[in-house]
Amino acid sequence: MYRGSAVPALQGKYIFGDWGAFAAPRARIFAGDLTTGAIEEINIDNLTLNRWLLGFGQDAKGELYLLVTNSLGPSGLTGGIYMISAVPLPAAVWLFGSGLAGLVGMARREMLVKA
Repeated sequence: MYRGSAVPALQGKYIFGDWGAFAAPRARIFAGDLTTGAIEEINIDNLTLNRWLLGFGQDAKGELYLLVTNSLGPSGLTGGIYMISAVPLPAAVWLFGSGLAGLVGMARREMLVKA
């Protein structure tokens, strides 16, 4: 059960995954709603994880972590830990919005000066 606060849409859902396949590292992560029975794949920016999923971890705040690897067997140094979190607002969108607000503010000030 997801009990963290980083991804409110997953609150109270059962998070589980698919290891992948022997042919290629293509793990998938799912969220199951135990009250409705609905299961949805967690879409990671329309990309495949390109890793084999080994397990999950949870911290004291209830946030979840994926334990993954590029190596098919239990060998090598290709392991990784990914935190499940919401994707932040892209910087370009934020910069565009703040620039647009600045231009509107300048235009308004110019109109007040002329009046």
